[in-house]
Amino acid sequence: MSKKCILGIFAMLLIALLLLPGCEAYGYPTTTTPAPPRTETPSATVVNTKDSALLAVYQHLLEQAESHTAKRYLADFYTACDNWTTESEYFKDGSGIWYVQVDMGNVKPWTERAHWQKAGWFVYRNGKVVAANRLETNALRIEADLQELSLKP
Repeated sequence: MSKKCILGIFAMLLIALLLLPGCEAYGYPTTTTPAPPRTETPSATVVNTKDSALLAVYQHLLEQAESHTAKRYLADFYTACDNWTTESEYFKDGSGIWYVQVDMGNVKPWTERAHWQKAGWFVYRNGKVVAANRLETNALRIEADLQELSLKP
């Protein structure tokens, strides 16, 4: 090998060694392994019984009652309405939801708020609760009352 070739190799190694600290400032070479990509973990809540569907509705309403007045309203609603039913409904694709309903229609005379008498909620198997569009959307009216009572003055 010629002297020029050895000097060239030596010069290239020297340049590489001088550039290495500069590369570290930009994250090269990486000294740690990169974090694995984040994956969305499914909800740990699984609603698979009538009781868990009913509890999901109770929890959903309680989460919306942010003030003492709203919680008092919710307590009055639970006290007046004690006839709750839960049904499982299935779709053609095999998926299903729960339909939770309060029905106080047999109570005569009804002296409480009219939209408390009958209301319903859909509960997905993953625990998500949505006010049902059935029974004159009374569930949505109850949720709107809770939101209005929870507003900060």
